[in-house]
Amino acid sequence: MRRVGSRSRSSYKKTPETSFSDDEYNFDECLTFYRKLLLLNEKNNASTAMVKIHKFLSFNEKIFSSSSVAETFLYFCLHGAATAWILQSELNMPEATAYRALKRLRALKIVLPAIKVSKIRNSKGGPRPIVWALTDASTEEISKALMLHFRTLSPKYRVAEEVAQTILDEYVNRRHVEEISYREILILIKEMHIPFRTPDIAYLASQYLHERGVKVWR
Repeated sequence: MRRVGSRSRSSYKKTPETSFSDDEYNFDECLTFYRKLLLLNEKNNASTAMVKIHKFLSFNEKIFSSSSVAETFLYFCLHGAATAWILQSELNMPEATAYRALKRLRALKIVLPAIKVSKIRNSKGGPRPIVWALTDASTEEISKALMLHFRTLSPKYRVAEEVAQTILDEYVNRRHVEEISYREILILIKEMHIPFRTPDIAYLASQYLHERGVKVWR
């Protein structure tokens, strides 16, 4: 998961048929979300509902007052577990920012240390990385975070990820297709003159594309 850049906004003229701009109209989705959330238990009376609303708003304020903490929190909601390195890699987040966000979420008792990561052979000294997880994270989510941590440390994987993203942006999305052949991936990688063996990068890139819903034909 990567940071979304800012979008340019086109000018908007209100007409009798439309009373909201595109950005304002999206608040309808927020309204629907909050209504569903607050109506989950229809047995609550008004006073009970208000207590829950105040707690919910207080929680939101603690989380979303910082964009980095909010982004980290949402990543955990989607994936259940992560290391500081994963946050840096997946969210394009500076190291110090990732650690501050984790410290904040731990102070709020949202994430807890799950396991310590084994050191890679010939790695430098220092404390072992920690897989942080939500209190209700599954064993599978923690295992996936551990595997992703090691994968993103690999120079080959990082290059393959960049190659796959280029293929995704310039080939798959531009042509509005949802599949690509493995042979096409090999050809495209050769054209990029990658400083690694083409089959190695093609294999990792095809995995990356598959995880993002692109069918790779063999």
